[in-house]
Amino acid sequence: MASSPLPPSAIGRPRDAALDANVLRAAMELLGEGGLAAVTMDAVAQRAGAGKASLYRRWKSKDELLADALTLCSPIDVDVDTGSLRDDLVGLYAHYYGIGNHVMQAAIQEMLGNVRQHLAWVEKVAPERLTARRAKAHALIERAVARGEIHPPADMDLLLDLLPAMVLYQYNTRHQKVTRQSIARFIDGLVMPLARGGRDSAKASNG
Repeated sequence: MASSPLPPSAIGRPRDAALDANVLRAAMELLGEGGLAAVTMDAVAQRAGAGKASLYRRWKSKDELLADALTLCSPIDVDVDTGSLRDDLVGLYAHYYGIGNHVMQAAIQEMLGNVRQHLAWVEKVAPERLTARRAKAHALIERAVARGEIHPPADMDLLLDLLPAMVLYQYNTRHQKVTRQSIARFIDGLVMPLARGGRDSAKASNG
């Protein structure tokens, strides 16, 4: 019986994980400094100290490269479980907005300032990314419902939209950068009162 041919990934020289990480970090740095237009294969290769040909052997385009860079710097499937919906949401959104990762945080600020261009790029290259982020927040809320912390929200979409909407509004109208403190303030002042509304309404109707 003839042996099966090797898959394309098994042919040729193995990938250099350190080089890959360096290139992806360089792409995120350029994104944070100058937006999507600043991220070219030439610029990334120069920043990373790599040959342009080596980038094209790994990624067919800058879109593929940036998609991998986002996945590396801000993975979607982050594990957050503090036992408290409030703290879970603070931790999740702090991760998604790059808090504690200055490269990712700079890139996020640039994206917030050019949201139309950014969303058009995400919808073209990684449309599942926004859906997966929203689903993760949704799962945290459902978990809080299951453990009896809150009642099922009357308007789940509104609950999920509140924090991203406030972050975007304050950045673009008041030039306020997103921080862990601002995330916590939005959650404490807006998200949690709405999340607890179902429980409070139920108590009032039963009383």
